[in-house]
Amino acid sequence: MTEKQRSIMRASIKLFATKGFHASSTAEIAKEAGVAEGTIFRHYKSKKDILLAVVAPVLVKFAAPFILRDIREIFNREAELSVAQIVTELYRNRLELIEANEKHVRILLQEAFFHDEIREALLSTVFRETRTLADQLINSRIEAGELRPLPSEAVFRAILSSLIGLVLFKHVTDRDGFAKRTEEEQIAITVDILLHGIANRP
Repeated sequence: MTEKQRSIMRASIKLFATKGFHASSTAEIAKEAGVAEGTIFRHYKSKKDILLAVVAPVLVKFAAPFILRDIREIFNREAELSVAQIVTELYRNRLELIEANEKHVRILLQEAFFHDEIREALLSTVFRETRTLADQLINSRIEAGELRPLPSEAVFRAILSSLIGLVLFKHVTDRDGFAKRTEEEQIAITVDILLHGIANRP
């Protein structure tokens, strides 16, 4: 990859993360990269080619090992941790990862809705292995009596949905009273609701 291509990639990541893919023009990318707009089209046929041929593969290739490595480490310690401790560590770790790679994560999540290639790359490199590891953990804890005998798919969705909720309220929506709590408090309350529900039990 030439220095100009690296500049185009860096500029694309910055603009796609802040403005979104569709709102970013090749003229803006060229200006941010410090190259002529024609230079972009000498390397890439279209703006989408920049996303698919440069940005998305790089993000998936380098993000996936880091994403999965920490998840594997947490799940490999499952014998010594309760479900509450595992989910707490998982949430804490994911939030730290998102904080450290906010632009990259934002591009992946935004564009996965609109581009089948990115969605399939995420599914094949991250989601499927995470799902397999989670299913093994959930089923083992159901057998041990620590979790209710619910479909593992439903339990996985509940865990993932709660994490997504934490991320959205932290990075997308306005700050409310709950958001003013420390991150550890937010995680602890979210995990408590996930595992014990919101209804008073007689």
